[in-house]
Amino acid sequence: MKTLVQTFGSRHSTILCSLFIFTLSVYGMEPTETFTLWPAVPPGQSSARGEEKKVEGRPRPFYQITDVSKPTVSVFLPPKERRLGTALLILPGGGLQRLAIESEGLEVANWAVAHGLAAFVVKYRVPAPAMTGAMDGQRALSLIRARAKEWEIDPDSIGAIGFSAGGEIAAWMVTHHSPRCYEAVDATDSVSCQPDFVAMIYPGGLTAGNSGTIKEPLASKIDGKSPPMFFVHASDDAADNSLAYALALKKARVPVEVHIYRDGAHGFGMRESGSPVGTWTARFEDWMRSLGYLDKAFVRSYARDFFEASKATGALPRFPEAGTLEDAYFTQKRLVRGLKDTTIAGYKGAAVTDESQRALGLNHPLTGVLLSSGRLNAADRPVIQLASAPDTVVETEIGYVIDENLATQLTNDTQAREAVRSIVPVIELPQNYARRMGITTMTANDMVGSNIGSTRFIVGTPTNAASVDTNTVRVSLKRDTQTLHQATGAFVKDGQWTNLRLLLNQVTAHGYTVRAGSIIICGALGGPKPGEPGKYQADYGELGSIEFELQK
Repeated sequence: MKTLVQTFGSRHSTILCSLFIFTLSVYGMEPTETFTLWPAVPPGQSSARGEEKKVEGRPRPFYQITDVSKPTVSVFLPPKERRLGTALLILPGGGLQRLAIESEGLEVANWAVAHGLAAFVVKYRVPAPAMTGAMDGQRALSLIRARAKEWEIDPDSIGAIGFSAGGEIAAWMVTHHSPRCYEAVDATDSVSCQPDFVAMIYPGGLTAGNSGTIKEPLASKIDGKSPPMFFVHASDDAADNSLAYALALKKARVPVEVHIYRDGAHGFGMRESGSPVGTWTARFEDWMRSLGYLDKAFVRSYARDFFEASKATGALPRFPEAGTLEDAYFTQKRLVRGLKDTTIAGYKGAAVTDESQRALGLNHPLTGVLLSSGRLNAADRPVIQLASAPDTVVETEIGYVIDENLATQLTNDTQAREAVRSIVPVIELPQNYARRMGITTMTANDMVGSNIGSTRFIVGTPTNAASVDTNTVRVSLKRDTQTLHQATGAFVKDGQWTNLRLLLNQVTAHGYTVRAGSIIICGALGGPKPGEPGKYQADYGELGSIEFELQK
């Protein structure tokens, strides 16, 4: 605790430090360390007077401090075996006059550590303007990101959570991160101070009076570069702050999630409640999980290693044996998110026959993500150089263009059929990742975790869905004059419409919304064929044909 005592300094502060340590021990936690933010006199304005002290004579069911002139950060780390790699920068509230350091700082750190997150409680300067607090927050975030490796933190997974006035400070941090709120004082300030995600819990000070509009200079700085944001408020509190800010973010096309509870008053923190507001932490957990911030450490490392290896032509890593199929789907999402210059074009099926599912120990198909960058048009009669796509295989498939946004499970095949706008012939040209992994057969986890080798796919002319029974469509594939296979749409287990329903349900079950215009490809009809040089013709009968060429 030496660093804590050094931070507080005097005898009076040492007494306060003892109280602070006692508060920590109540929660069974002590900080790994506490560090100061500024090497000299900090920038910004502050009206702190005298020594830092506990707030007296203001009845509150939690501990508060005021007159903070020396801002610090207390570090709380989970045990090594439980660390996920995500960190939370915690900004307690207190109306910019005080800090609710217990209920909106230490208790939040306790929750974070219990969930495998590193926690950093910021004791920013009070009383002081919000911009001063933002300076402390930005400096703290840069220092944390600069030392991320030391604390086993993913530098791209550092979020901020602000309560009440801490929410306003978080807003300043986001809207004024480039340039930041102060002139750089050393090399640390060259490290980004932008949070990767932000949670605002009953934020205040965001709107201009009773106007319901965001105040300046925040409003003019809200743009599409903001990180994803999460809001919680009770409607019997000043919920217009969250609603107005969330609406401004939506207009700027920033992903946002908002929870307004019927009641709950102000300052409920993370404490238990008999009201629904007491469940907001579960919603926050769901939100972080959907964005990948609760991914296991080995999921992060495998996705990173696979992504780097896939850019070359050498060996690929296998999915870790300790991982589950769900872990593999989280890895798949992380791989897709890593490709920042692409958008999702649709989804593909794999393991769609009864035989392949039995071999993998499954009772359902697997799915992968198709990226817009891999789409080719059959009208162009594509010529593909195998040198740029080693171990390519050729698959004939039927594609379904979806007519509406889907985010829920379908209960019968008719619902799947009615969701289709048109049907298209598709040639998929994935890579044989098994060969690059040095194995004969991939497990289900290998397949999903590598996104099932999805790279290129050729799309033919659409046909009205109402006029085709895809189970009876006959498909043949030729290379030059040699017939490689013949099959029908019924090649997949239980037929095309059941297969489509299962594929759509797999996609939505793993957190995706299938957007209108997305294409779902059913899986290889007739099985995959090695991609050898030659001119190919795939005949889909009433759906038309696709011609393409593979060259050395």
